Amino acid sequence: MPRGTIVNLWVARLDPGRPACYDSRMRNTENHDEGAGAVRFSVSMEPDLLGRFEALLKKTGWSRSKAIRELVRNRLAESELEHGSGPAVGVLAYVYGHDQPDLAHRLMHVQHDAHAEVVSSTHVHLDRHDCLEVLILRGPADRLRKLADQLLALKGVRQGNLTLTPATCPLARTHRHAGHRPRSS
Repeated sequence: MPRGTIVNLWVARLDPGRPACYDSRMRNTENHDEGAGAVRFSVSMEPDLLGRFEALLKKTGWSRSKAIRELVRNRLAESELEHGSGPAVGVLAYVYGHDQPDLAHRLMHVQHDAHAEVVSSTHVHLDRHDCLEVLILRGPADRLRKLADQLLALKGVRQGNLTLTPATCPLARTHRHAGHRPRSS
């Protein structure tokens, strides 16, 4: 393939009027009808990069269009969440030693203080000394990052990771119980 090969791809036009729970505004991956809101454009790519991309597509079974949409969608989501405070859902997973004095109580206390953001938690005993906890979270992205930082900073929490996804569905909106206000951290 000559250097600077042009690859034709389809990308769906954003539809701000369509409600979405996650950034699914471009999820119509099989409809390539320009009347349905798709826009055709070209991408220049080095032959080696294109070859690696094609190998990945063959392995996954995805079309070029679907792969490009997914790459763009993921990068936009990362950008929105880097420093933003928009609505998000997330997963926080961390490993801790349950032998650490009072750690389980402190972890639970922080979670209860953030009851509006913590949708669910799952606790797994990894061995006699270590536990894995996975939290499903919702709310403003900056608040979820702050909560993750609080939990991961506790002495005895060995490692953890927060994964956020932008969300506009009702689940991502902050949940409040009548008469209760969130406590300041």
